[in-house]
Amino acid sequence: MLTRELAAVDAYQRVLPLLRGGERAMAERFRAQEQEHVDAILKALRGLGAKSEPEDEEIEREGLGSRADALDFLYEIESVSIDGGLRAISNLTAPWPRSLMGSIVANQAQHLVLLRRALGAGPLDSIPEAFENGTAPPPPEPVPADG
Repeated sequence: MLTRELAAVDAYQRVLPLLRGGERAMAERFRAQEQEHVDAILKALRGLGAKSEPEDEEIEREGLGSRADALDFLYEIESVSIDGGLRAISNLTAPWPRSLMGSIVANQAQHLVLLRRALGAGPLDSIPEAFENGTAPPPPEPVPADG
């Protein structure tokens, strides 16, 4: 999870130049929250006496040239992170790291809701599933930027 979260921070940073206005502000806030996730995971790993040196991972995405590309990319990152977080929770035995990971996954599901809105979904289509697992596809057609 640490490796994935670090890669997510980097990915958010890479797409910021493609976004404007409220969407850029949203992505900046999400990037900051992903960094908070990194910091919390590092603290948890150190508290458990576990390895806290992440492997390098870069989330590749070719052809990020537009706002729609950037939002789709961020949607994919959050979806994969939710899936990875849920798998990580099932492998943890200590209660406090499990609740930390649950909180992180819940935050990422919140990101998906707002990314769905930015991609053109209406309020009802933006509501997550009862058991969000990161497999719901993004809305089919992005709308023009909010400026």
